[in-house]
Amino acid sequence: MPHLVEMAEKWRDKGVVVISLHVETTLDVDEGREKSLEKARKILERLKMKGPNYYLAETQTSWMERLEIEGYPAIFVFNKAGRIARKFMDEEEAKTEMATLIPKLVDEK
Repeated sequence: MPHLVEMAEKWRDKGVVVISLHVETTLDVDEGREKSLEKARKILERLKMKGPNYYLAETQTSWMERLEIEGYPAIFVFNKAGRIARKFMDEEEAKTEMATLIPKLVDEK
């Protein structure tokens, strides 16, 4: 995630926003939602995430089906039309490919 924060800062004036979504897991349910929310807040504060942050409280299978992912972390990159331009399931792959993907998306008309 630090790479995403850096990227958002670099491209902020071009309209790039990083949105974080914490999805509730069985561990979160066992710990309790308030404790889980507080842990997520602390991580976001430490990383200095400035974009919108959301907490999804649905069953794990529900959000995995909807987002069409098999695990996490997952990184979604949207184009200006609000459609998914690329989905990454590997943070290193995302770090490498976003260096060329983001400038292309920013320049799209």
